[in-house]
Amino acid sequence: MGRRVLVLVAWVVVAGLVGCGGRVVVPVEGVAAPVGQGGGGSGGVNRPEHLDKPYVIVVSFDGFRADYMDRVETPNFRRVAERGVRADGLIPVFPSKTYPNHYSIATGMYPEEHGIVDNNFYDPVFRETFRYRDSTISWDGRWYGGEPIWVTAERQGMVTGALHWVGVRAGAGGVRPSLPVDYGKRYSFANRVREALAWLNLPPERRPHLIMLYISPVDAAGHEHGPNSSEVAAAVQRVDRYLGQLLDGIEALPIADKVNLILVSDHGMAEVVPERAEFLEDFVSLRGVRMVNAGPYTNLWVGDSARADSIRDRLNAGLRHARAYRRYEIPERFRYRGNDRVGDILVLAEPGHQVVRRRSSQPRKGGAHGYDPASPEMHGLFLAMGPAFKEGARVPTFENVHIYPLLAEILGLKPNPKASGRLAKVRPLLRSKR
Repeated sequence: MGRRVLVLVAWVVVAGLVGCGGRVVVPVEGVAAPVGQGGGGSGGVNRPEHLDKPYVIVVSFDGFRADYMDRVETPNFRRVAERGVRADGLIPVFPSKTYPNHYSIATGMYPEEHGIVDNNFYDPVFRETFRYRDSTISWDGRWYGGEPIWVTAERQGMVTGALHWVGVRAGAGGVRPSLPVDYGKRYSFANRVREALAWLNLPPERRPHLIMLYISPVDAAGHEHGPNSSEVAAAVQRVDRYLGQLLDGIEALPIADKVNLILVSDHGMAEVVPERAEFLEDFVSLRGVRMVNAGPYTNLWVGDSARADSIRDRLNAGLRHARAYRRYEIPERFRYRGNDRVGDILVLAEPGHQVVRRRSSQPRKGGAHGYDPASPEMHGLFLAMGPAFKEGARVPTFENVHIYPLLAEILGLKPNPKASGRLAKVRPLLRSKR
């Protein structure tokens, strides 16, 4: 089946997407020079036709569940909602994890299309496992496909900047943002806000029209303490203060009336306890089976079709709060089964439950995500304000893949025609053009 791709831009040149036996292959040709020294981007200078275009700042608050705003005092998030547009929620792609969702927001593609199918996953062609915490792997451009929005912009001569967004070092499309800061570099959240504002004070020819910014305290608190904890409430208020600094800084800019701000999150969070875990080896032997991830779901690589059928059947006969699917049986709405980086079997738990390999394993306590994107507990945040957006509007939930064409529309860019996101799905957010 089809395959490949991921996140936000950096060093390795990726040649293009080539179909090969139903599989998308991303050949690596070499190492790209930084923008400004070649590399196919803007060269750090806006083309003349972009100088009068608007500016967009996209801020991702990792793990910020859609309902946190209604449970915690957040004057600055509410400030954005009152001046702009709020969605009831933002629906993540499956799995509702950080890497696939940030890359889907950036590319307008589903994981089966761009190839970042999880935070950690096995590639049967490379015969290697992608691990997001291993920079020697996650910064390797051969894993990534698709065209992130900053690549779209840079290729069309528009300067962009990225502060700690997933995949900045990966080189997707062979073009990095003109002003990147590495995702893995230790860099305080307050400094990220100051850096973004400093970029917007650059001369017009060097000023980025798109800035991608990532902030993570809410997700960390949710995992450690659970979504209903006082620690999450404190983290929400902490990032609200960062947002306030950003809003005040934007208002002080000479170009304030041209700046659009979009606030998103990659997923929500569900409460989990070890007592709700089910152990796969209580029902079937997994000897010789590769298992990547545990918790809300897991992928199993079996290698033998008949044995995979048997394992699926025995798991479904025993599991009470989870279901096992062969890859071709995964619900179509997940847009997940068309990539051979997905295992022979997907085991998906109900929200709040977990699947782990054996009883000696340690199920998570606190919070987890990765469940069915249809679950409201997995829905993220979407707020937007600025000259492009309606004022004081509330819209229904929508899928995060539609953010890519929204950004292209605001910035006056020609979007990647291979993207699955559709502008029609988010046009109600925008002011009518006169």
